[in-house]
Amino acid sequence: MQPPSADSSRAPAAGRDLCAERAGARAFRLAVLLGLAMIPALASAACGQSAVVPPGAAAAGSSPGSSASGSSHPSPTGSGASQATARAATAAAAFDSFDAAFYRRFKKHRTYFVTSTAGGYADFWKQAEMIEMVEDAYDSTRDPRYKEMIVDLETQFLWYYGKTWTNRIWNDDITWAVIAALRAYEITGDRQYLVLAQTNFDAMYARAWTSEFGGGMWWTTAKTQKDVTTTAPAAVAACMLFEDVHDAAYLAKAKTMYAWLRANLYDAHTGAVYDHLSHGANGKGTVVFPTPFTYNQGTFIGAANLLHRLTGVQSYAQDARRTLTWTQKNLTVHGILRSEAGAGIQNGGGFKGIFIRYAVRFARDDHLTVFEPWFALNAAAAWSHRDARGLIGQAWARPTPGGLLYSWDCSAGVVLLEVLSAP
Repeated sequence: MQPPSADSSRAPAAGRDLCAERAGARAFRLAVLLGLAMIPALASAACGQSAVVPPGAAAAGSSPGSSASGSSHPSPTGSGASQATARAATAAAAFDSFDAAFYRRFKKHRTYFVTSTAGGYADFWKQAEMIEMVEDAYDSTRDPRYKEMIVDLETQFLWYYGKTWTNRIWNDDITWAVIAALRAYEITGDRQYLVLAQTNFDAMYARAWTSEFGGGMWWTTAKTQKDVTTTAPAAVAACMLFEDVHDAAYLAKAKTMYAWLRANLYDAHTGAVYDHLSHGANGKGTVVFPTPFTYNQGTFIGAANLLHRLTGVQSYAQDARRTLTWTQKNLTVHGILRSEAGAGIQNGGGFKGIFIRYAVRFARDDHLTVFEPWFALNAAAAWSHRDARGLIGQAWARPTPGGLLYSWDCSAGVVLLEVLSAP
């Protein structure tokens, strides 16, 4: 097994080929307007290919139940009541293709995700987020094979990184792993994940939350900026901890973190969620960096949704809807969520998966069916642009290139299809 690659850069690249995105996205918007709502049928009509995923031999580390060599996924077709079955089949096909390309077994009951189709070992926070991808699959299907994968992945994660994560400088990294562990606890009932999550959250919060800038969470131990990237998922984790351990202090923390975000990095008029703030030149004043990334919109929506559900305060849901609407209008090209990464291994490639996880959950919790066609539009675009291996690249509006692909980039499309297939 190769060691995890160093987190040499935490700043996402924003390279975009907008012309290519516009061309592909325009076709899918037209298709949806014509009423082609079912993902597999739309994908076939739009790109002229069958909805059947090419046969793929299961890798040595493939999950239990992955397709065997020479087998193929059935074409998920149908209409009306069978649409849910079709969506589930499409999600399963996407997951199995991802599994064959990126999921590996180190030894019995210890598995991990590789960095790319060339191998390697995905780094800490990406492992945690791809564990969440498997948790999405379980939540959508209740298939026991996904539960087994979660346990095996968490076992390897703990073996590799240990039970104390504060040796990492990135506070957001710890929070992603905390959320994955809490979801593992909620799925399996194994309290070791709850203890692990609570211990690491408490340690991270103690060093990250300070009164400077009126509160907020430091991104790293260097204490150069406070951001949505850390504070919003920490608010999500605090809500989850409140639900799991019934300690009101966690709900209070979540409310305080959210209030700080809303006051400092949220535009209450438009719904936009900015990235971070830091000191100005010579350490004087405050500078807000307004770059809007999809995952920041998503975790803000996620925190607002959980707080609305836990408190009944309607303003949280209003904030979330405002941000969801702003994202639909401003972070898309003809309705398709735009690319947030260029070539090479970058953080931005999987951001859309985090956004869509929280966006779909909020829309469905609040019965906002008006967003469903938009979600379906993105799913159709992503699925139809898969490559011959069934892998979905991070730019959903154009064909996935053959050759080297990164697991983190490809995970977002799987998350999209999995969460949309949930009953």
